Amino acid sequence: MRSPLHHPMTYDMVNENVVRTRAAMLFLIPVWILVIFYNTINGSAWVVDTATLEDTWETNFAGQIIYQAEMVRQVYDWTPQTYVLLYVLWEMIITQSAKTAWLSPMVWVAGLLNRHHKPIYRPYQPKKFAWKIGTLLVTACLCFFNPVPTAEFVNGVTGMELLSTTENWMPRWTPLATIPMCLTFMWLEAAAGWCAGCWVHSLLVKVGIFKDKCETCIPSEA
Repeated sequence: MRSPLHHPMTYDMVNENVVRTRAAMLFLIPVWILVIFYNTINGSAWVVDTATLEDTWETNFAGQIIYQAEMVRQVYDWTPQTYVLLYVLWEMIITQSAKTAWLSPMVWVAGLLNRHHKPIYRPYQPKKFAWKIGTLLVTACLCFFNPVPTAEFVNGVTGMELLSTTENWMPRWTPLATIPMCLTFMWLEAAAGWCAGCWVHSLLVKVGIFKDKCETCIPSEA
């Protein structure tokens, strides 16, 4: 089955309008996760159970009465965000192949929204490279928010204790780097039509690593 992402006659070209609309929809996900992660870092407010307030019959150096009470803070569960990130990872992976791109619901929605717009076709290979970068960024976020399952999987596959199962083995700055990068790349793709991954792909073509030249990847060469 051919998805709205691809040219009706060839799989080597993709509709830029569909790509940009899909990027705009995906943009909302890292925004949501970044807001939640910001609240997690700063911590939730303390909630005091006034029914447990009890006078200790002591005062501090300022002469203020000291009370003791039960205080609680919200515990953040990253299960919903993990499922959402797994869906984004799935989107990134399946659209890298013309044979599986039709499985993407967002591609079909983006195609429906652009059904009255004239298609603008661009080479497929640079887009696939860009989505590979997206796959790595999403995978890094998933590993950070699920360090123990990731460590257990890696240790089980390798048969060695390569990763710790008692503490987060990934740097604390991982989501602070990957989530803003996703936001920036998706915004540039959706709003400005500039694909960071395609730009990197064009540089790798220039140095001879890739052979599929894309004349439309860099505006100055278009």
